[in-house]
Amino acid sequence: MKHQAGVTLISLLIGLVIAMLCMIAVLTTYRTVAKTGAESRVASSHDTQLQMGLTNAQMLLQSASFGLEGNTHFNANATIRVQSDGKTQSIKAIVWRYQDDNEVVCQGLADLEHPNHKQRQFALLKGTTDGSHCDATQNLSNLTWTVQSSLANLQDYSLDQSNPAQITWLQSNAPCTPYGSGKIDESTAHAVITLSAKTSTQHSANLSPVNVAVCLLNISTS
Repeated sequence: MKHQAGVTLISLLIGLVIAMLCMIAVLTTYRTVAKTGAESRVASSHDTQLQMGLTNAQMLLQSASFGLEGNTHFNANATIRVQSDGKTQSIKAIVWRYQDDNEVVCQGLADLEHPNHKQRQFALLKGTTDGSHCDATQNLSNLTWTVQSSLANLQDYSLDQSNPAQITWLQSNAPCTPYGSGKIDESTAHAVITLSAKTSTQHSANLSPVNVAVCLLNISTS
């Protein structure tokens, strides 16, 4: 009796199953790698923008109260109304003004909801009394505030995707020098703003935030 030679139907089916399993494994690996790559790019963008935003904020805050007399030119706990993306938001912000040659400039920092409603925007604000200029006497909280530029766009890492504020700050008073350089005059205290925010890793692992202390040399408190 002759035996059939070649591939049987059962062996074909077994080969097909093995091929399908291999394909599923490859696709699963690709999806995992693609997802990980996309998440890594998002995390990298978040961390880069956060670092740049905090660095720029330090430099901008140094100008607070420059060239002006008195103690009404800086407020780290102002409640203001900001016009952004065609609507007005009532928010907490750091606001200040300074003398730039013959012009008084009013600026601020705030963590706003991004126009796409999926991110936070760390923004530099511009304050005016008539749409274009600022003065040295009006209450900073009463100015018209708009977004001058975006310092950082930050990804929402909240578990419920509620897009909460990510950058907070606290004012204290202490003898200090900008960036910790130079000799500190222990007899004079200045305003110190501590900015706090989390990197992508700190969000994911629920770690403590990064704290950046900014010494405002133009604002003496003692």
